[in-house]
Order: sequence, then C-alpha cells, then structure tokens
Amino acid sequence: MSFSSQNKKSLKSVITKRKRKLKVGDVVLASSVAGDSIPNTHVRLLKKIVVQPTPGKMIGFKKSMDWPGYSGWETVAIYQDEIDELRKNWGIPYGKVGDDIIFVYDDCIIKKVKINQQKHEQSHKNSKIHSKVNNNGKK
Repeated sequence: MSFSSQNKKSLKSVITKRKRKLKVGDVVLASSVAGDSIPNTHVRLLKKIVVQPTPGKMIGFKKSMDWPGYSGWETVAIYQDEIDELRKNWGIPYGKVGDDIIFVYDDCIIKKVKINQQKHEQSHKNSKIHSKVNNNGKK
C-alpha cells in the first residue's frame, strides 16, 4: 500500500509541461505572477523572449549564484476595461491599450483565446459611440 502511494506522489511530482503552439499576434489569457487574486487579462503576443541559464562564477574564493533560465513573451493588453480595473482596484499603473509592454512568463499563459471577428465587430457596433451616429454619419 505504501509503495503505491509513493508511486502516485512521484507521478504527481513529475511536471508535464504542455507545449503550446503560440505565435506572434495570438491573443491569450494570462494570469499574474503576483497571485491568483489579481484578475486574469487578455493580451496580444508581440515577441518571444528566451533567456538561457547561466552558471555561477568564481569570484575570489566565493562562487556566485547559478541563474535559472526563463522564457516568456512581450505583450500588450487589448481590453481597456481590464486595464481600468487593474489600475483602479489593484494600483497597477497601466495606461491605454497598446501603450504598455507587459512581460508574461510562459507558465502564466492560461489559454489561447479565439476571437470571433463577427462578434467583435458586433460588440463595436453596439457601443455607445457607434450607436450615436447613424449610417449617414449624422447624430
């Protein structure tokens, strides 16, 4: 009985990292490294960044720390209402959509979001600004 429970624990401890096929321009839902209480945000991927690990160096009789590698993306937020919520409720100093470049680790990407272009255009047509102007361009 104890062998099977140890075997289950060892299987759970093995990290199975799913390889995602992400590319520049994809929209993903990302979480914060600061904690789960900060809401998730939708971001557009701009540039992939991979930093290789560097071993420590001998400085005199001391050895410096080994630096682990990491990988992630430079992104921009795409929804102004999410930016406003992060600024007002959490004090995160984001500006407008596309102004701030946000670094997102690969581990913080929750899922790739499929944006329905027709639904996106429909929500734009239902916005307050668009509804004030009729088809002729007059108010």
